[in-house]
Amino acid sequence: MTKTKYVLSTENVHKYFGGVKALEGVTVAVERGKLTSLIGPNGSGKSTFYNVVTGFLQFEKGDASVTFKTDDIANLEPSIIARKGMVRTFQHTRNFPKMTVLENMLVSPQKQAGESVIWAFLGKRLWMKQEKYNIKKAQVILNFLEIGQVSEHLAEELSGGQQKLLAIGRLLMTQPSLLLLDEPVAGVNPTLANKIFDRIIELKDKKGIEVFLIEHNMDVIMAFSDEIYVLAEGKVIAQGTPEEVQKNRQVLAAYLGESPEEA
Repeated sequence: MTKTKYVLSTENVHKYFGGVKALEGVTVAVERGKLTSLIGPNGSGKSTFYNVVTGFLQFEKGDASVTFKTDDIANLEPSIIARKGMVRTFQHTRNFPKMTVLENMLVSPQKQAGESVIWAFLGKRLWMKQEKYNIKKAQVILNFLEIGQVSEHLAEELSGGQQKLLAIGRLLMTQPSLLLLDEPVAGVNPTLANKIFDRIIELKDKKGIEVFLIEHNMDVIMAFSDEIYVLAEGKVIAQGTPEEVQKNRQVLAAYLGESPEEA
């Protein structure tokens, strides 16, 4: 398969809820090797955009396109998109609260032999070997995320930051090529927020996993992003490096509620 410059690209994406225009012609490209961020005021369409590209919302296709690597994934089911290697977190973590951290991790791997009735009866040796491998893999990931010490704790016992790390860990169990992270440090104290981003950067730089994120914490966005897209009222109003975005009058106006001339 030909390796393209962009791991994810969208062109002219629209999404309407009745008469409300949630997204209007959104064009975004996530370049390989660059941590790309999507920012914007509340209600600007960021989460709607994530839901559209990951298949949780259908959109008005028209001449729009959503491409993951070289595949057209427009309006595919979320499970199909995930199997292709693009996975996501949500603003509010969706871990299983009454299961342990390790059990949460073991839910995530795809194509487990034990999920098949036939293999459950005829392939006990295979699925036991696979489970042993998955446990070891989960422990490696949990240690990488620095939450290995709570592997036997119930998920509901974790702090907010640990919950976020567990959500990322569950994604890593699927061996993804692109992570879409929806506010990975929302509600997390600054020290842990920086630690989470250190892990995210390491995933990108050392493990070759691409990252595309939504985040409201401007300190970490400006410190860690390579490329930033800014949404306002469903439209991309700016794109560039952190330095370029911080100087953009339209961006300042969108956040401060002023006209571009006043900003």
